[in-house]
This record gives sequence, structure tokens and C-alpha cells, in this order.
Amino acid sequence: MDSIFTKIITNDVKGLKTLIEEKPGQINKRDECGVTPLIEASYYGKARIIEMLIDAGADVGARDHVGCTALHWAVDGDRLQAVEILLSRGSDVNAQSNDGQTPLHWACFWGHLHTVELLLGHNGIDANAVDNDGDTPIYVAVRGRRYDVVSVMLNQRSVQLDIQNKKKRTPLLEAISQGHLGMTHKLIAIGANINAVDGDGNSCLHLAVKTEVFNSEDAPMDLLNECCTALTLKNEEMLSGIVVARYLASQGADFHHKNNKNNTPLDLIKDPNLREKLETFLPPQCLWCRNKAATTKVHPCGHLVICKGCSNVPLQQCLKCLKPVISRGRVEAPKFEDRCVQTEATCQELGAASQAIENRTFKDKETQTQEEPVVRPKFEDRASHTEAQPFESPVLDEKFLQDVAQNFGGKWQQVGRELGIKSVQLEFIRYDYPYNTVEQSFQMLRRWFTTCDPETRTHRTLRKALDKFECFDALKCLPQTM
Repeated sequence: MDSIFTKIITNDVKGLKTLIEEKPGQINKRDECGVTPLIEASYYGKARIIEMLIDAGADVGARDHVGCTALHWAVDGDRLQAVEILLSRGSDVNAQSNDGQTPLHWACFWGHLHTVELLLGHNGIDANAVDNDGDTPIYVAVRGRRYDVVSVMLNQRSVQLDIQNKKKRTPLLEAISQGHLGMTHKLIAIGANINAVDGDGNSCLHLAVKTEVFNSEDAPMDLLNECCTALTLKNEEMLSGIVVARYLASQGADFHHKNNKNNTPLDLIKDPNLREKLETFLPPQCLWCRNKAATTKVHPCGHLVICKGCSNVPLQQCLKCLKPVISRGRVEAPKFEDRCVQTEATCQELGAASQAIENRTFKDKETQTQEEPVVRPKFEDRASHTEAQPFESPVLDEKFLQDVAQNFGGKWQQVGRELGIKSVQLEFIRYDYPYNTVEQSFQMLRRWFTTCDPETRTHRTLRKALDKFECFDALKCLPQTM
């Protein structure tokens, strides 16, 4: 008589049914590898037999000698129907094998896109389970260069981007190490920590400059072209590690970070000409720790002198010019294009400040604290020397910028350039928020608001740019000129 396993492989449903009725103890029989009939049927995707075995009492949670369940093996063979049946019949979606891997780990490893989608849609799925090496499913997908799977995983808000494995590698660092720029760009856009470091202290820039050529699949070619042009390199070098490093630095990666061997990314670049070109784009180094980019500017001299980690140092004098320090402000992020100061005031204070610049004199000059509500002062008309009525003007905050963005139309890039935003940053916005002009407009306005010189952060500046490109609907959101 054929064994129960033979009947499963040959799809002998009738013979299997008879065997189960005559010898019910065979239902959970194991072979020399610990495989049960249900595991065997799941691997081959025998949907009808799977149902029959479970109805007859097969253990859906049984494991083989390596700790894998029937669900693991159904996923391994990309047997969608088998996966659906097992999940509906109580199989543990988060079951871990002896090496700690879940069925989702396996689906990501093999690049079984539809199986990944099916598992992610199941209630109770742990998309961030770690195996014995500390790898999450998305890390496994990145390492295997499964781009479509990574994209699907990134659509899940529950997926954590910065979990480090036992080598302290994050998915972003692995994507760069694998030379896959499309994955890298998506991970950065979703919010992965661009300044994460691995167990050797290497940042994404260390890994990038050591990578000769990057994969072009879904890479942001327009942005790379900007970076390539800035470095005066040839088009065929657009996917080189140096150009990618320039791109990563424009996203906030720190060229001053030293790894465990005390090397900065620049130290790893052998070509002195390339090193010199990149140095021209570097933000100043922190003059206190000399290990990070300076992000805090001191006043009144205006020098960028210390990084965020050293911001609590009680400086009395500027470390660069030794002039007395009266106040300090932080730059939004250490990006090469963003050289202006972002003050630490609240949005309301910034709005009040912009009114103070825009209006010629104020009747009420009392000092306001941060805890008190901001009261907009009255405007005094010097031409007529008569007191005008109180002029309520919308505050320059995110809510106001959203209102303007709703009425912007398709000219946000032209207006952005007029407001002083670099073309490469406008391209970042266009790629990160495709086919959504309202969101693109808002992100452009927000970048202007948070990075420009406070003295130009006014309704007047915005009005001038909108008027130049005839954005009449957006102009209606601004206060009428007096």
C-alpha cells in the first residue's frame, strides 16, 4: 500500500480519504525529517487535500525538524491558495522557525510579492519580527534586492525602518551596501534615519563611497543628474558612489562622521580632485567635538559653530571669532543647500515677526513672552498720520501655508525658485510627492518658511513671487496691501 505521503504527492484524493478512514493515526505521521502530511500537502499546494487533512484532525501548528510549520512551506512554494486556507484554519502567521524566521521572512527572501501582500493583510501579523540574526522581513527583502516587495512593505505604516540587526545594520544601510538606489530613495522618503551607523561605525556615506556603481532601478535620475553636474562629472558617472554620496549628503547625511577607524567618508575617497570637489559642498564642522556637522549658529556674529549634540555647551564666546555670544539658533537640518538659520521660535512668533518687518511702525510695542498669546499690533499710516483700524492679517504658519497651497495650481516650482529654493530641493519634492500638486506646493512653501532668512519670511516676499507668476487664486489668501 502506498504511504500517506505518496498519495498526497500523486494527488490521490480518493485513496487518501480511504487511508485516513482506515488508519486515522496516520494523519499526523512524520517522515525522517519531521514532515507531517499537512506540511507535505502545503508545500505542494494541494488545496483540497489540505482541507481534508485539517478536517480529519491534522495539527496545523506541527513543526518539522527545523521548526517550520505548514504555513512556512506553503509560503516557500508560493502557494497562495494553501496560504489562505492555513490562515483561515488557525495557522500561526507569526510562527518562528529554529532560526527565528517567520513565514513573512520567507516570503520576503524569495520575493513572493502576492504572498507578502496576503500575509501583511492578515490580522495579527508582526511585520517587524526579528530572526536570530536580528533581521526583520524588510531587511531580508532589501538584502535580496526584492524591490517590489520592499515597496509593498513600505506601504505598511507598522513597518519600522530603523531596527538594527546584530551587525547594527538598518535596511537603509543595507540598501546602500547592496548598491540599490531606488530602495535607498524610498527608504529616505518614508523617514529612515539617514545618519544611522553600523557596528563598524560606518554611515551611509562610508558605504556609498566604497560602492563603485549603483543599480539604476527606479533611481531618482534627475536628482542624480543635478548632483553629477554639481561635481562636474560625466554622465556615465551618474550612478557612481561619489555622486550617490553627494545625493545622500543633500538629504542630510553627515560627511564629518568618523567610523571606528577614525575615518570620515572623505578619507575613503582616493581621488584628491573628487575629494576637493565634495569638500566645497560640506557644511562647517562642529568646532567643539569635531565629529559632526555644525547646526547651531551663534549671534550676533552668525557663525555655525556646534552640532546638535553639543548644543547644551554653555558658550560665552564664539569658537570661531571669540566674539561674545548673545543668542543662538539652529539650522533645520545639515543639508548642503540649506545654509539659512531656522530660529527656535514658535510659528505664531514667526508670524508676528514677519508682521513686524512688513509693517512700518507699531502702536503697541510691548514685549510678549512665549507663554502669552501673540497680539498683532495696529498699523499706523505715516502718509496720512491718522490711526488706521486694527488690521487682522493671517499668521504665517503651516495652516496658512496649507490654505495658500490649495489655490496654487501648477506653478509651484517657478514660485519656489523665485523664493530662493534650490532646484535640486524642488526635484526632491516632485519625486517624493508625485502627481499631487497641492502637497508639492505645501512642501515647497514649508521649505521656504523653515529655511529662509527670517527677514524675508513675510507676506510681502510671498506676494511678490505669486504676483510674478500670476498665481491669482493663491494671492487671494494673502492680506490686502495697505
